Amino acid sequence: MAATLAGLSKPTLARALAAAGAVFGLASVVAPRAVATAYAVPPTPQGLQLQRLFGSRALIISLSGMTARSEEEVDRWLGWVAAINLIDTLTALSAAGGSGRPTTVRAVCSSAAYGGAALALRLMKNR
Repeated sequence: MAATLAGLSKPTLARALAAAGAVFGLASVVAPRAVATAYAVPPTPQGLQLQRLFGSRALIISLSGMTARSEEEVDRWLGWVAAINLIDTLTALSAAGGSGRPTTVRAVCSSAAYGGAALALRLMKNR
């Protein structure tokens, strides 16, 4: 696989992916109702608390990617993100019957896209 994409290096793209994850995580912590609404999840008090918990996890994982310095740290972070999102995709599919189509489609698409981007970056050459 190429060493750059659109002229951007693997570390730069990984930091951008991590920054996007941090924004999502922070939004889930400070504005869980907006994120729940975007995913077509009813904004119950319990659901909003779970959204905050999910958001704090996403925020800290993303911050670890933003602070990765060596090629090994970046690759390790990208591998973990790909694995987490694969599990998220599979669990969203397994809960499809009870979650409803809009929630399932959004969860599967967002998790598969984010995890797929992490995997693609993980497979990029370093320089």
